[in-house]
Amino acid sequence: MAFFDRLFGKGRYVAQARAAELRGDLVRAAELFGESGQPDEAARVMILRADGETDPRAKLQFFAQAAQLSGAGTDRNKEARLRRAELLLALAGDATISAVARHEVIEAARDLEAIGESLKAAEAYARAGDKEGEARALQAAGDVEGLEFLLATEQHKERVSRARVDRTKDVDLMIECGRRREALAALDELLAATPDDAPLRERANGLRARRVLAPIVALEMLGERWTMVLGDDVVIGRTEGSIKVSSNAVSRQHVRIMREGGEVVVRDLGSRNGTQLRGINLAGALPVRDGLELKLGREVTLRLAPSTRLAGATEIEVAGHRYVACLGKACLPVSGLTLVPGADGWVELVGSGTHCYAGDVEWADHATLLAGDCITTARKGEPAVRVVST
Repeated sequence: MAFFDRLFGKGRYVAQARAAELRGDLVRAAELFGESGQPDEAARVMILRADGETDPRAKLQFFAQAAQLSGAGTDRNKEARLRRAELLLALAGDATISAVARHEVIEAARDLEAIGESLKAAEAYARAGDKEGEARALQAAGDVEGLEFLLATEQHKERVSRARVDRTKDVDLMIECGRRREALAALDELLAATPDDAPLRERANGLRARRVLAPIVALEMLGERWTMVLGDDVVIGRTEGSIKVSSNAVSRQHVRIMREGGEVVVRDLGSRNGTQLRGINLAGALPVRDGLELKLGREVTLRLAPSTRLAGATEIEVAGHRYVACLGKACLPVSGLTLVPGADGWVELVGSGTHCYAGDVEWADHATLLAGDCITTARKGEPAVRVVST
């Protein structure tokens, strides 16, 4: 009796399963097909459930269950795995995929590879950036042309990558030996080829931000803080010139300090409120000689005097700040060192018969300065010049 019960009982389950399927009760239909010993039919119903589901994640679950129910290697098993893999790829989208999405795309690629869908697997591996998997799938598909193209592309990328690494090492060396202008140009060139490289862009921007630009350079030398003003003349004004003074009494360009006839003079530039010496407005050039105290617009004090720290230079004190201006060639108090503004405004350090070093590395003849530089005149010697800021 037990044998006949099992035999005819399964028949009843099949009939009940078909009836449940007809009335749309797919959950019950799948259960009954499973109990009747027909896993392939149960898998078919699970695929139908997936087709009627709107939630993509629920669809994935139904396809996975269908694959588990059907026998490995069967058409139904392949169908379920193919449908699930295609849905995973669709959910990943065409944009740059996240780490989680990449894991799912590779999972889909492996499933496609396992069921013999080699070309689709190759496409999935390509989306995930798995070149080894892509090459394997293309080989399995017999796509010789695609495989050769992939290998050639990867070889080109490897050459480009090696060249990029070599160029980056060149940049490091250029920065070390003071050739920062060339280093920045090389970084910009690399960025032009790979504009989405955020670390490279950050490095280029960081280097650009640290440039020391004329006319004002802040240094530490001989145990003192020096603020050098470069150029053949110094213009003081509210919004324009070498030195800017935030005062409404000061004109846009107020006075110019320069050399005339072998001596340092100061000249008012037609300012609105004038420049006064003991209450009298300047008219024409006034020699600085042993020193002057002037008023800009009758309010802001300007003191000028020959420098006691650097021969031939002029000390300028205005608005609470002190400056040293050579009014020509900017020779530093460290023997043989000169500051020169480049054509792009980047300040260069020139050693005339004096070698400059940063640690153990000797600098180029015209080294471009960065904030934070520490320069010595002997290899691994004591610091002679520190660049404080721009």
